Amino acid sequence: MFDLTSRSNAAAQRAGDSATNDAAVGLPTDAAGFSRRGSAYAARRDFAHAIADLTRACELAPGEASYFYLRGQAYWGNQQPDLALADFNQALNLKPDYLPALLARADLNAWRHEKAAVITDLDAADRIAPKRADARLHMGDLYAYAGAYPAAIARYTDWLDTHGRDDVQSGRVLNSRCWTRALWGQELGQALADCNLALKLHPDNPTYLDSRGLVRLRRGEYDQAIADYTRALKLRPNIAWSHYGRGVAELRKGMKDQGHADIDAAIKLQPHIAEEASQHHIGP
Repeated sequence: MFDLTSRSNAAAQRAGDSATNDAAVGLPTDAAGFSRRGSAYAARRDFAHAIADLTRACELAPGEASYFYLRGQAYWGNQQPDLALADFNQALNLKPDYLPALLARADLNAWRHEKAAVITDLDAADRIAPKRADARLHMGDLYAYAGAYPAAIARYTDWLDTHGRDDVQSGRVLNSRCWTRALWGQELGQALADCNLALKLHPDNPTYLDSRGLVRLRRGEYDQAIADYTRALKLRPNIAWSHYGRGVAELRKGMKDQGHADIDAAIKLQPHIAEEASQHHIGP
């Protein structure tokens, strides 16, 4: 007669021996272990193994938001955005104030061009992110992408107020605030001050010159705009916005041949730049 009890006891013994052996050689035996190994796989961009381990972590601890967030990141890295979004949603169902998941979902929705959803997640993140958090810098970038310019400027200001001008990233943040104000077409005096300070820190940065060129274009300072764009293009010839902005300034000054040549060069580099610029009321 087949002894079901004996078989069950033997299976349990084998499972126990296996767990003991796994522990002895450092293999995962619990949710935290699978999460750690899955995260290590993800760091090496081995997303298939990362997803397998993080799935096991989610199965063993279905109430732990961080495991779903980590698996979502692995899915996204593996070019599976729908599954990534489902995991970020689950992480936030479990823990609505989970800042990393809010920002990850905002990033993913930005990639999906869902600007309203981006702003909703950023507004939630803004209520819980510490004032000094570096996350506020990324939040500023996402608000700017979504067209929420005052919110973007406020986040950049938060970062600058708490980190100071001596921080290694201060030039980049000053430029981002300058560029955001320039796209918005508001607070142009403050935008110019930001770009001037960024360029004082990094005089030969073509991105910063490009931003100041747009500020000066907005202010009707066409000769100065052309000078900034020309300097930027000498440093980096393939900046589409510099070609386009210089072309607009040239056309407004009656320099038709130069202006059309620059705009053609911009479109060659970035085919939809004219449409994008028109959305911000920038054009000849």
